[in-house]
Amino acid sequence: MPEGPHNIASMISSQLDPRLVRLLKTATSLADRRGWKAYLVGGAVRDLLLGKSTFDLDILVEEHGLKFAREYARLGKGTFKIYRRFYTALVIFPGGLKVDVTTTRSEEYPRPGALPEVVPASLEEDLLRRDFTINALAVSLNRSSFGRLIDRCGGRRDLEEGIIRVLHPRSFRDDPTRIFRAVRFQQRFGFSIEAGTEELIRSAVSIKMFEAVSPERLRRELELIMKEPHPARAFAAMARYDELRFIHPDLVFSPAQLQSVERLEKDCRWFKKQFGGNGLSAWRMYFGALIWPLGAEELEKTGKKFNLSQKVLKQLVRAKRDEKILSGSLSSPGDLPPSRIFSALEKLDPEIILILMSRFASSRARTRTKDYLVKLRREKLEISGQDLKKTGLLPGPRYRKVLRRVLLARLDGEVRSRRDELALARRLIDKTRND
Repeated sequence: MPEGPHNIASMISSQLDPRLVRLLKTATSLADRRGWKAYLVGGAVRDLLLGKSTFDLDILVEEHGLKFAREYARLGKGTFKIYRRFYTALVIFPGGLKVDVTTTRSEEYPRPGALPEVVPASLEEDLLRRDFTINALAVSLNRSSFGRLIDRCGGRRDLEEGIIRVLHPRSFRDDPTRIFRAVRFQQRFGFSIEAGTEELIRSAVSIKMFEAVSPERLRRELELIMKEPHPARAFAAMARYDELRFIHPDLVFSPAQLQSVERLEKDCRWFKKQFGGNGLSAWRMYFGALIWPLGAEELEKTGKKFNLSQKVLKQLVRAKRDEKILSGSLSSPGDLPPSRIFSALEKLDPEIILILMSRFASSRARTRTKDYLVKLRREKLEISGQDLKKTGLLPGPRYRKVLRRVLLARLDGEVRSRRDELALARRLIDKTRND
């Protein structure tokens, strides 16, 4: 870390996006004009010290955070939303830039896993309430001390040594979701979890602290893990600490499962390169892959517990039950008509198809699945329901059946033009009339 130990002002100006630098300068002007003490805190400071880019701005203001947020939004022509219970506000500026503003505070947890009770407090108390030392760093934003690093907990040393360390022994009992954050940061930065912190994780898991946390809060932490570049590694770490039991007591993450999720990561990158990843849900895909070892019935129960949509859950259960049939069909030797490939996969969303593809041992099955994703699912007919209506066929379910039959014929090369499609559609309509 090239900067001196006490001031990182040059890091702020050289590493942050210029738009964020301007927002910090506005914060400095506002704080100085009002006589308030303001700080950049948390993830942004951590990432600056690591030389990483960040858009994660958290501003901490002694005593006057909510007033600061209102004036900050007005100065930057933004909007704000206040969360009075937690003394926090979210300010959104033009262009979608977001800044979290918080009053310095301390926390008390009425019971393990509960949301904290928050009261205003000093800067030092605020830093000491945080999850890990590497996130308990602050930088002064006031002009007279701009860039001065405030490190009460040894966070910079732990960053240099690559260590994840909690601030106090009650940390995971107060908030068990910090266990997932420990794994997430460990995998993101390639750090190690300090031995005492590791022991606290195992202790919290052994006494089932996760049972005190709602599935909604646990899901939020899991979603963040699944947005990381390598969820497979995080899953493996969670399995080592026995954290998967909170998802389902029988859930395991075997070496074979690890290989499958690593393939899924590669397949996901391939998909995004092909299609831009628009609409692809990391949560649905990786959570589905994580709970895949469960039986279909338990998979369905677990999906409901973590609020998977009915549509996705139905597809996931169906794919789980049909995995062997689909694998056998798509890996069969010889020519396989494109219509057969299309029919096997057409009712599944891309996330479910990618899970299946990552599990296929056959290269032939994987190639055919990719062919569906790249080509077959995008095939379109030149005719429509309006053309069927002109033949005298009354609107109804038969429209869809006729059009689908024509599409399958097009996929197999049996029809190649609009004229061919109309001719086949008329023959199919005549047959239905005769029937």
